[in-house]
Amino acid sequence: MDAVGPNLAGFWRLYEIHRLISQGTYPNCPALAEKLETSLRTVERDIERLRDLFGAPIEYDRARKGYHYTGPFELPPMKLREGEAIAIFLGQKLLMQCKGTPFEEFVSQAMAKIRVFLPQSIEVNVEKMLGAVSFHTEPLRGEEMEVAERYQTLTAAIEEQKSVTTEYFTASRQTVSKRKIDPYHLRLVEGAWYCIGYCHERKEVRTFALDRMMNLEMTDDSFEMPGTFSVDEYLESSWTIERGEPRKVVIEFDRSEVPYIRGKRWHKSQVLEELPKGNLRMTLNIGGLGEVMRWVMSLGSHAWIVEPDDLRAKIVLELNAALEKYQSVGDMRRPAQLALFE
Repeated sequence: MDAVGPNLAGFWRLYEIHRLISQGTYPNCPALAEKLETSLRTVERDIERLRDLFGAPIEYDRARKGYHYTGPFELPPMKLREGEAIAIFLGQKLLMQCKGTPFEEFVSQAMAKIRVFLPQSIEVNVEKMLGAVSFHTEPLRGEEMEVAERYQTLTAAIEEQKSVTTEYFTASRQTVSKRKIDPYHLRLVEGAWYCIGYCHERKEVRTFALDRMMNLEMTDDSFEMPGTFSVDEYLESSWTIERGEPRKVVIEFDRSEVPYIRGKRWHKSQVLEELPKGNLRMTLNIGGLGEVMRWVMSLGSHAWIVEPDDLRAKIVLELNAALEKYQSVGDMRRPAQLALFE
């Protein structure tokens, strides 16, 4: 089934189309599109998948104005190994942390569709495992319902290959501009959703934060994603999502952070080098240095930038500004604190 191609929502539509045709009701594309709350073109592609990829004997009956099967046909069942079944249930537990939020309804609907593909009986004891596992996830950035609605609009636009328009707030310039975007990909990074797509105004692929996309609408304008586009290549030099001209960055860590740093591959360009006193040096090529700067600063005095000079100088300015604020707060509170101990 993995080689077939459609995502989970696509599999659910195939199942529903198959079920409706099997009932002998002779559904047509407009009726299926309305039932499944999707576009005519999407339904047409799904029928082509059933016919071409699964060998379904589908034919259109002109007299009854709908589709039917000319012979017996069943979609192949999805078989899950024990580990895969456990992964499904653990995933459900993770998703259900949305309970009580505007996402709860979406999660419930998604999990109901997933259950369609589960075998009638899975001989694994997942209850004990579920009770022994919990998750901590980053809070979603932005107003939850608005982000959820934008996410839904963008996933539909990606699937139907339709451009979108939006009024986009650029945080660095504190400005709002109208944009027309061909959405290629959605990515979740540290609690924030981003859309990667071609910006008609900037004439290049850009990254847009969903919580900054206002008045988002899908247009009737179609687009084709270039066959040469790759999300992995687009973000190749990024630390996570921020992009820029790749530059050499050298970071050193004291011995207390070495197990933490060695325990994960932070970037595919990284090279680690042992230093005296148990310290460690990391050299890498990164585009968009803001994320690296914030990460290094989060490690406090246990990590420091060696190169480039301008990034090190920027961190020094940030630390000096923070020190001034701490000192000013300390000066304001000192009389009261002294009084407590006198």
